[in-house]
Amino acid sequence: MERAVLSALLPVAVLSATLVALFGIVLPLLLLGPMLASRTRPQPQQLMFAVVLLIPTVLVGSGFMAWWAIDWLRRYDVPAPELVGIALVAAAVIGLMAPLRMPSGSGPFWLKPLLGLASGVLVPMSIIGAIDAGLHEVAALGVGVIVLAVLVVGFRIVAKPLADRRQLKRARSSVRRFEGQLVDVADAAWKLSSARGDANRIVLTYNGESGGRQVGAALMLKRDMDWVPKAKENEAAVFELAKGLGGHPTEAVLAQRQIGMPATLTMRIPGTTILSIRETVADTLSWVEFIGKLELTDAEGLLNRQFPAAAEKNGAVGNGKAE
Repeated sequence: MERAVLSALLPVAVLSATLVALFGIVLPLLLLGPMLASRTRPQPQQLMFAVVLLIPTVLVGSGFMAWWAIDWLRRYDVPAPELVGIALVAAAVIGLMAPLRMPSGSGPFWLKPLLGLASGVLVPMSIIGAIDAGLHEVAALGVGVIVLAVLVVGFRIVAKPLADRRQLKRARSSVRRFEGQLVDVADAAWKLSSARGDANRIVLTYNGESGGRQVGAALMLKRDMDWVPKAKENEAAVFELAKGLGGHPTEAVLAQRQIGMPATLTMRIPGTTILSIRETVADTLSWVEFIGKLELTDAEGLLNRQFPAAAEKNGAVGNGKAE
């Protein structure tokens, strides 16, 4: 590489690392730290307030960082310092903001700062190298855009197996930790997409097909000795299911806060556990049909059915129920 390219590596790396530290770590912790520390699910208003603060802060901060980058790059005689400085800041911010979320969940937290750092270093260095090779600034900028696109696509490819592994690990841990009676959807068209909970409460989210369209349901299992079916005026009604879990009649509560919103069906299953089934979209579940798909199971049976490849890999096939 030419001397100009080598001399630019240090300031580019330092600037990129500073950007990632400020916008990728410090700022999110300042805005989201109190919500995470409370260990409660953030309210939509809180998240919206954090986003409203985040956007102008990043824009203003990016302006100052670009000014600093241009000034510093000029001292190192970097070609087209204005273009390189602005491209550095833009690439790092885009790398930090680029969506890496997969259907199975998001990848590790460190992927986003790593993508921001890689973008902040490789994009401006590719522009400097292209200019140093004799390309026009516009063409060099095109090279930088291509490098940025390749990085984002590459990180998305890497994020998918990491997200799958993380989701599987979380699901296995949550299912095995729960101390109540577990329930699974005994239908190949329905798959477990996530499982989160502790010893006393777990939420199993399923995606499936009904009537030719994709639907979903969230099953919440909770250990509760005192729960009894209760009606609530204009919100919840008690009725008897002719055939509940285990094949016996049981009382259930169907709750819907208002017409057009997803409904929730709650009933007791054998033992100390109650089951709540919530639609992800209103009026998409046939309750009798869906309950008919449910069966009682244990942790290994649920994991073997929903994650057969992982169960086989770990030698767990045959430890639970399978169909």
